[in-house]
Amino acid sequence: MEELPLRDLKRNTELLILVEMLQTPSIKLKDIASRMGVTVQAVSQYIAGMRKEGLLREQKGILRPTRKSMQILQEHFGRIKQDVDSVLRKISVVDRCVAVAGCSIEEGQQVALIMEDGMLLAYSGREGHSTGVARESASEGDDVLVGSLEGIVDLELGRLLVLEAPSELDGGSKSANIETARQRVEEFSPGMLAAGDTVGAALLMKASGEMLTIHAPVESSMSALSKGVDVVFCGTRESIDLMIEAVSKLKSETGYEISWNTFHL
Repeated sequence: MEELPLRDLKRNTELLILVEMLQTPSIKLKDIASRMGVTVQAVSQYIAGMRKEGLLREQKGILRPTRKSMQILQEHFGRIKQDVDSVLRKISVVDRCVAVAGCSIEEGQQVALIMEDGMLLAYSGREGHSTGVARESASEGDDVLVGSLEGIVDLELGRLLVLEAPSELDGGSKSANIETARQRVEEFSPGMLAAGDTVGAALLMKASGEMLTIHAPVESSMSALSKGVDVVFCGTRESIDLMIEAVSKLKSETGYEISWNTFHL
């Protein structure tokens, strides 16, 4: 696996030395060492390696960056910028939110933010890992604006039950074991039913007797699961692969792991 530019400390140090030389062509090693917070010996060793690699050449007694080093400098820092921009896009700084008042709240009161059954609730007089200050008064059940947020809301992720339906070529919902599907759904007692495709929708309607839509099923399921809601997701192989991929992506990017099981119908 290719190492991320931000983690390549050796190359980053070498290129920072190049930057110092570009900014001050006649700079001394001790000045580079002082600016970078390393020893003169360390700078000397880096420079020796850079000369061997063809990144520096001596001209009239002064070490100067080569064309090769300039190209590497531009490409490397360009990749670092891309990595940093990617991280920044994934980070959202939230200083206020809207919650449902779990009790009567007065403006200016400190509140605890707690996730209950997929709903963010605000309580005065309670402790929580995430707190804020009510920006308005609210009665129980009202939406309330909360600012000055601190901490992270405790998340208890929902469970996922994946029901794999036969493909349309294999008979679709017509060839599925509806009774088994019905038992699985009843035993799981989900807070949400999601169909990944038309076959999945037909099967779930037969098994649960409920009407449902299939608009953005993966996104809707992931949103519900992140708020602690248990989800049954039903669909053919292609739809199921998309759902499982989303679950795996959540774990790889955040470390949060959703508990899930699959049953073939």
